[in-house]
Amino acid sequence: MGKWCFHRTTKKKNKFFKKEKQQKAVIGVLAFEVARVMCRLLHLWTTLSDEQVNRLRQYILNSVGIEKLVSDDNEFILGLISSELFENVVTVAKYVARLGKNHSSHPSLKAFEQAISDWIHNGVDPYGWQLSWEKMEGEAKMMKEFISKNADLYDKMKLLSDLEHTLKDITATLDGPILLEFQNKVELKRREVENLKEASLWNTTYDYVGILLATSVFTIVSRIKHVFGLPKLITDAETKDSDHISPSPSIFSKHKLLDAPPDTLGAAALALHYANIILKIETLALYPSRCHRVDRNDLYSMLPGSIRAELNERLPCIEGSTLSLPCIESTTSALEDLPKLEESIQATIKTIEWVSPLARNMKKWQSKWNIQQKAQKASVFSHPVLLVQTLYFANHQKTEATITDLLVGMHYTYNLKRQVKAKSMLERGRNSLKIKAANLEAQNEALVSIDGDHTV
Repeated sequence: MGKWCFHRTTKKKNKFFKKEKQQKAVIGVLAFEVARVMCRLLHLWTTLSDEQVNRLRQYILNSVGIEKLVSDDNEFILGLISSELFENVVTVAKYVARLGKNHSSHPSLKAFEQAISDWIHNGVDPYGWQLSWEKMEGEAKMMKEFISKNADLYDKMKLLSDLEHTLKDITATLDGPILLEFQNKVELKRREVENLKEASLWNTTYDYVGILLATSVFTIVSRIKHVFGLPKLITDAETKDSDHISPSPSIFSKHKLLDAPPDTLGAAALALHYANIILKIETLALYPSRCHRVDRNDLYSMLPGSIRAELNERLPCIEGSTLSLPCIESTTSALEDLPKLEESIQATIKTIEWVSPLARNMKKWQSKWNIQQKAQKASVFSHPVLLVQTLYFANHQKTEATITDLLVGMHYTYNLKRQVKAKSMLERGRNSLKIKAANLEAQNEALVSIDGDHTV
């Protein structure tokens, strides 16, 4: 991080840091906002590690779901990944630019917007903000410590607020030793909070935080460019401006780098809902003994009108809002080709195997996104999930066709299960009748033998 990073590892540096804080404003309550930004940076850096990049590459190469529902064009897939990562880093860069303009006293931070644009478009790094891998790992470790302390500070401040509120309520009704004891408890908690503030982001300067974030952004941008290349929207802007001698175009334009194509579930805001449908189908199809009529009817109520209409064409017995046993019973007698049914069941299982990972990743991505918006903990960033690994970019029509096929396959699965069960019960009944008949015949023979003996 060079000369702009003030590490607090020795007494000498500690004194320098405290002297600097006396001269410059500290971020104070903005610490919680900065912690959220650091969480985004840690998420990006974890995603770009060699281990995660290799894991992502293998996932894409082996994912039948991505090939069937998103695209079989690797260049297109890489473009989606690059766009998502750049979209996230641009969000952080905008925050750093605002922090620099509004709060920092350092000229380099006030010019951050132009600096990051020059870095992305032209590879120009006038302030030496790109870090080596080892130094960036050190910065990541530091940010994790800041986030952890910040989470602890948040919890302690909330507890202190509750204690102070309680103290205010009991002051009018209590006195003597009990009140004094509670006042001492509140005072101890105040000191604990002040000590935590001193050692956390709360007590760092705007310049310190700004440089820490700026160097991280520059390093992450460099890593994205190296691994995945620039998004198409940025390269198109470079081509457009190549004939003009002017400053690099700002990356903070109103155009989004990650607009989902119009024919995708992301564009229709249906990705999470369809993920829930697919996971419900998986449960019903693979574990039918655990599910009852109400579960199947709940599934049917989740289906959009287009899928219901297709189901009514392919399975005419499905009417109204029910997907239950009467429908199955009405077609059982017509189903005579068991090998064909078994083939259909195997096809259903295979489809579930390749589509359900996208659905689970969609729910996981949504969950992690929600956590990022709230209190942050560094552990959130293990095994990151990108949108390309979910249903977000899945083709709308293809996904609906897949869901319909699964429902039809599940329908036949229930038919076969019931046929096998009925056949088994019938076979057991026949065997029972045979045994009873044999027993009766033996009894009759015994009676005949006894009568013969009496006659003699």
